Amino acid sequence: MLLSRLKITPAIQQEIKKLILNHIDWDFVIKASNYHDILPFLYYNINKLALQNLIPADIFLYMKKYYYSNLKRNVLIEKEIYSLLKTINSKDIAIIPFKGFALIQTLYHNPGLRVMADIDLLIRETDLERLKIILTESGYIENQEHNEPNVKVFLKQFLSNRIIIIEIHDAIVPARPYKLDLPDLWNRAQEKIIDNEKISCLSPEDTFLSLALHLRRHTRRLTLKFILDLAELLNTEREKLDWHYIIESAKNNHILTTVYCSIYLAKELLDASIPADFLNNLKPHFTKNALLHYTVNKYNFFNLQAQQGALLRFLLFDSLLDFVVYLWRVSLLERFPEFRAREFRGHVI
Repeated sequence: MLLSRLKITPAIQQEIKKLILNHIDWDFVIKASNYHDILPFLYYNINKLALQNLIPADIFLYMKKYYYSNLKRNVLIEKEIYSLLKTINSKDIAIIPFKGFALIQTLYHNPGLRVMADIDLLIRETDLERLKIILTESGYIENQEHNEPNVKVFLKQFLSNRIIIIEIHDAIVPARPYKLDLPDLWNRAQEKIIDNEKISCLSPEDTFLSLALHLRRHTRRLTLKFILDLAELLNTEREKLDWHYIIESAKNNHILTTVYCSIYLAKELLDASIPADFLNNLKPHFTKNALLHYTVNKYNFFNLQAQQGALLRFLLFDSLLDFVVYLWRVSLLERFPEFRAREFRGHVI
């Protein structure tokens, strides 16, 4: 965890060096880093701190090859996406890249560091059909077998033996259990010029909410990469974030516990810069908070079991009623689409 960050203080550097000299199980480190998609950070920081002579040569070589392989892949993906965005912009279609690709451009500024599984693009539902035409004309094929509610998946042969995956979203998360209501999301988006191309990005606050909700969706496979995204966003934007907007949006969308847990994990695992009193003000009731801390913390994170992930997912619901609505949606509404038009407490479910 100490190497999984953008900035390393002298104190942390000394702690890293001390740990390396204490006969680390490098096989476990490589296995865990691969699983959690943070291996590029290990190479980047070990190289930056000139600690490579303290670790086995074959381990450092593996890290180096992984880093540069990820760098090459991401640079080529960036080139493809820039070209695609240029075409989309010329058709006057509003689109917002988010999650991995956007974070590389706005937060990490190094395509070698962030591992990307796919490219996520947010679009208004009214523009979906026009975007499908552009993707088809650009060589992409819709993979209907992997489509989900609010998500369309497109594939394209990439290089000689790889596939690039683009996921088109008309919402940053599916309704689980309620449809996410962020009415100002598009108006709050920030326009940036990257590689001479205009790109719209989510506001820092909406980026935080999207990352927190993404983490909530992956509690059964909770990876450090997602928490690292949150920690670095908090470290970078802490003084600028409109916390009132975040808290009010969390209340309105029944995700206060998700917001709290996201901040707690970023601080617990990666020392994210968050005032302690602010975190305390977000705490759920004593029993739930104790269970959250017991379920996942810096001492058990790398040994989490499936049942712990399931318990964490349950704890993230703000109320028992929210959990009941969730069960209703996944067990009935998503299996029988004809029921989806019903409304529950003012939210489409």
